[in-house]
Amino acid sequence: MRNDRAARRRGDRPRAAGIARLSAIITILPASMAAGWLLGYFGIDRWAATFPWASILMTLLGAGAGFYEIVRILALQGNKHDRFPDQRR
Repeated sequence: MRNDRAARRRGDRPRAAGIARLSAIITILPASMAAGWLLGYFGIDRWAATFPWASILMTLLGAGAGFYEIVRILALQGNKHDRFPDQRR
């Protein structure tokens, strides 16, 4: 009985970490796009007087970085399921 509890606790940790990792996907894309826009607007456009081109370019770069991170998280999540097929539900 004691081993069952320990096994359940060990099994819940990867599942909870996976859920947390997947829920982060919701905020990654908007946050990376906002960071790109802020960097483009305040870091480049106001300094070099290139408004709106640096803002647009940095927003697109932020979107690309966000998509890259989402794909990386999903690939990592998929690899975990491939390694431990008995934990799928």
